[in-house]
Amino acid sequence: MSYVMRLSGLEPLNIGDDALFVNVGERTNVTGSRVFARLILAGDFAGAVEVARQQVQSGAQVIDVNMDEARCSTPRRR
Repeated sequence: MSYVMRLSGLEPLNIGDDALFVNVGERTNVTGSRVFARLILAGDFAGAVEVARQQVQSGAQVIDVNMDEARCSTPRRR
């Protein structure tokens, strides 16, 4: 039996048994990217979209977006 995971966004992405791997763009994450977090906190959403666009142009098939900006202002543990 063959299994397929179907993700949707602007275009559907089918990931089947024949997929070796999937490139996930993870720089659109306020908790993992200081640059992206600064853009979001400054309200520069066009700049944030450009970060995502660069991920796709570099080969990302899926973009992992984390906009939990409340975590940006939480003190970091050391």
